[in-house]
Amino acid sequence: MTRPRAIHAGAWCFVTAVFLLSSCAESEPAGVELYSAVDDLYDSIATVVAASDNLSLITEIDHSRLAAEQNEIMPPARVVLFSDPGVNTAILQLDPLAALDLPFRVLAYVEDGEPAVMFTSPDYLKQRFGLPDGPALTGYEESISGVTGSLPDATVTTLDTSSFGLKQGIAVLRSAYGFEETLERLKTDIMAEGDTVWFGEIDYQSEAAALGVELPKLTLLLFGAPGPGGKAMAEYPRMGLDAFCQKVLVVQSSDGDIEVLFNEMPALAELHYGDSALVHKVINRRMRSTLETAIEQ
Repeated sequence: MTRPRAIHAGAWCFVTAVFLLSSCAESEPAGVELYSAVDDLYDSIATVVAASDNLSLITEIDHSRLAAEQNEIMPPARVVLFSDPGVNTAILQLDPLAALDLPFRVLAYVEDGEPAVMFTSPDYLKQRFGLPDGPALTGYEESISGVTGSLPDATVTTLDTSSFGLKQGIAVLRSAYGFEETLERLKTDIMAEGDTVWFGEIDYQSEAAALGVELPKLTLLLFGAPGPGGKAMAEYPRMGLDAFCQKVLVVQSSDGDIEVLFNEMPALAELHYGDSALVHKVINRRMRSTLETAIEQ
């Protein structure tokens, strides 16, 4: 049965108005040589992932070409998401909420006219979730280094996470429904938006169980809207690493509550660039509205 979406209608009016007002600020398309340079970097990364016995591909997203299909112009940017269940499980035993910043992600992109690569570092996980030094982060470091270690040093951009506080920028909502029903309601409402692409989901509890480890119910949903995403990344391409695709984590807390977590987009823009744009606030509002409508009675 279809549920009312009055909140969505209001959010969509706001989204549409802002996107129309900002349409005149679109960038010029990047040259063929920059697309080729990003493709070469991306192919180097993807080749190593495909050849690894421990890593499995989750999804590949060509941000700029998907945006172009929606008539949005942004610099070349491609991200690959891949997973190592052993590394995931070791980190999630320390803090299940760190699932929001897994699996591995590596972004090949252009900024200031130069090709570059950025990836989620173990220092970022340590800072954001207060993780201790030890085997879990060491395993993460070894896996990501194995994929990115052969890239030219000049292309690797390091993100300064020193100013990012503990669990900063993470929104937490409580669901009125059980775990499985929450998942289904979220998927239904997310895809009902009409411009959304589904990229997949990861059941971390099942991953861990296959390794003989108990974790709480813990599933990550991966999706995105290429049109709004392209506009949001036009001047902020590094957000293709953390904010796009969008991630929603559903977890059963220790007291049995079902919680729904997502990254606040303006906070990620501030992390990467020291500021955020109105479009980030608009998309964030749309995300919150969609999720709240799905999980409230």
